[in-house]
Amino acid sequence: MHFIETANTGYYFLAPWLVLAPIVGVLINIVFGKKMSENAIGAVAASAVGFAFVVAVLLAYSVSINHGGAVSVPFMAWMHIGNLKLDWTFRVDSLSATMMLVVSGIGTLIHIYAIGYMHEDVRYKHEEDRFGRFFIFLNMFIAAMMILVSANNYLMLFVGWEGVGLCSYLLIGFWFDRVNEKGQWMNADAARKAFVVNRIGDAGMILALILLFWVFGTLNFNVIFESSAELFLAQHSVELFGTTVSIGAVLTIVTALFLLGAAGKSAQIPLYVWLPDAMAGPTPVSALIHAATMVTAGVYLIVRSSELYEIARLSGETILGTLSSSNLVALTGALTALLAGLIAFSQFDIKKVLAYSTVSQLGFMIAAAGMGAYVAAMFHLVAHAFFKALLFLSAGSVIHGVEHGHHHGHEPGEADNFDPQDMRLMGGLRHRMKITFWVFLIGALALAGIFPLAGFWSKDEILAHGSLNPGVVFDIVYILLTVAAFCTAFYMGRQLLMVFFGKPRSEAAGHAEESGSLMTTPLIILAALSVLAGVLNFPFLSEASAAAAEEAHDLSYRVLLEQWLEHSLPILELEGELEALTGINVPDTPIEIIYFVALISTVIALSGLVIAWFVYRRRPETAADPDPMERVKPIWWFSVLPLNTLYYTTIVPAYNWLARFLADKVDWQFWHDWFHDRVIRDTFVNFSSWLNDKFDLNIIDNGLVNGAGRATGWLASQLRITQTGYVRNYALAVFIGVIALLAWFIYIAN
Repeated sequence: MHFIETANTGYYFLAPWLVLAPIVGVLINIVFGKKMSENAIGAVAASAVGFAFVVAVLLAYSVSINHGGAVSVPFMAWMHIGNLKLDWTFRVDSLSATMMLVVSGIGTLIHIYAIGYMHEDVRYKHEEDRFGRFFIFLNMFIAAMMILVSANNYLMLFVGWEGVGLCSYLLIGFWFDRVNEKGQWMNADAARKAFVVNRIGDAGMILALILLFWVFGTLNFNVIFESSAELFLAQHSVELFGTTVSIGAVLTIVTALFLLGAAGKSAQIPLYVWLPDAMAGPTPVSALIHAATMVTAGVYLIVRSSELYEIARLSGETILGTLSSSNLVALTGALTALLAGLIAFSQFDIKKVLAYSTVSQLGFMIAAAGMGAYVAAMFHLVAHAFFKALLFLSAGSVIHGVEHGHHHGHEPGEADNFDPQDMRLMGGLRHRMKITFWVFLIGALALAGIFPLAGFWSKDEILAHGSLNPGVVFDIVYILLTVAAFCTAFYMGRQLLMVFFGKPRSEAAGHAEESGSLMTTPLIILAALSVLAGVLNFPFLSEASAAAAEEAHDLSYRVLLEQWLEHSLPILELEGELEALTGINVPDTPIEIIYFVALISTVIALSGLVIAWFVYRRRPETAADPDPMERVKPIWWFSVLPLNTLYYTTIVPAYNWLARFLADKVDWQFWHDWFHDRVIRDTFVNFSSWLNDKFDLNIIDNGLVNGAGRATGWLASQLRITQTGYVRNYALAVFIGVIALLAWFIYIAN
């Protein structure tokens, strides 16, 4: 891997401002927010993230003129404990620069959109004082994500990892005091659910980091990557808990634990259940979590650790004698993609359809990374960030439009059970919200994988990789992803038709209003990116781009994502040595479009849209009509019984029983009643009684205190005998004393 300790050219010195700029925005709004207008608060927050985007652009330019080498930018000393020496150092390479651009670029657009959205949202809820707090949390979210993607070691990455987890808790539960018609604290519960579920994944991350430090003595990316490759090529073993094991076995365990962490953050089976409930937060939060920040962290972790995954796969080590960690990653992603796609069929909340869509598309990315198609995973991550942010923000525009329509005919406080996110209450909105309709249409078609939008190119590359490489796992993954692609097209067609076509199914939909320019301008920009993002890895530019770069000796000519990322994926530079050592071919990542695969994916996507058109073009006619898919019982039953239901019928009751057992039996009966009361309290009381009865009364009072008095009295009574009152007795005593003294002196003299 091409690593540069420091670089003399470029703007690398600006790297700390990726984190500092959002933090400055947080501090300004904390200190001065009470005295600032809403527009000023939003402008400060958006400007802070916008400045971070400018820095990201300059850093990406710096990477290109330094031929893609990874540059370490020291910032401050952090942790020096024994052999563990970790400093806060920024890693700037093509992979981190890509994530920086996505996070800050989309984050800026979401901040601008949020100014208009939250201005209305806080008024609908009569909570105007929460406007500033929202943007403080939003800036914190961006800062934490920047720490994660710019980290130069796994521990710093974990700091950002936990930071986005905390910020997601704050933002998902932003309206924490809201209850539903059943009196349940839905927003607060959703925030706790996200926090707790992600702790399961975090446990895997922590164990993986402990294991890495135990073996390598450091958590620095470069040292771990280089050492693991050297140990593997030299076929050395390492000592682990007193046992000699191969480096491949160690890395298999580590990468499996990384998958657990990624399953939490990137919402994969079995930990995806938190993400749909995250819709409880304001729509800008949904867009930020689902498009650019938290859910991409797991994909980034796997791609960043690509060398460890490939060495683990090539070592031949398996998990429980069945699958390599890479194959497990691929199957997990593919199964998640299909399951979430099926669940989306039965959703009526406009944001929940998109939420399960996010889970499904993350499955595509994870599956791609598991198959070794790391560039394809990143390509889909970037493209998906554009059109998923577009879809969520467009959904927010729809929600606001419907809320406007609802309040058109109702006084504030009336009809509180009205749900502006229920697609059954929409319909016909393409006539009322034309800008929102067209941008939503672009986003939906891009997500469905329709040519020539961004989703077509990124999804096709993943499917092509699965179809070209031999092996049962690749075949299974390809089939699952192909079916998931059909599901994607169908549920997006269903959503388009239910929301924008037909007749309005509620008074609110009939009076909906288009959103203002603060909200629609970011939508138009994201729509353009959703159309053009396919150029990032456009297959027909491959040879021309490579030739231009070679002729000019400048990486900036290599415009394709695969060429841009090659220096950040060190495993590509070791392919020849690894293949020669193991005899196993490293799967190729095909950049050339595979026409047959592209044709199949296009036909599947169009089929999904066409079937959705015939099923939903005229139904449901009213909000009370059943969903047409309910007649397809097997699919409908499967889609309405997600893993959430399984958890609530199996794990949650078992957990509640265990919690009650621990609380009632262990905590109260054992700890409080027996151990605390009988062991600790009774022992202390008995010991105190013994001290009082035996020691204090008998020894102290009767022995020392009263005994001293009795001894004094006895001595006095004995002395009193000598006091007779007769002179003759006193003279006799003096005479005896004199005789005794004389006898003593005579004795001494002799």
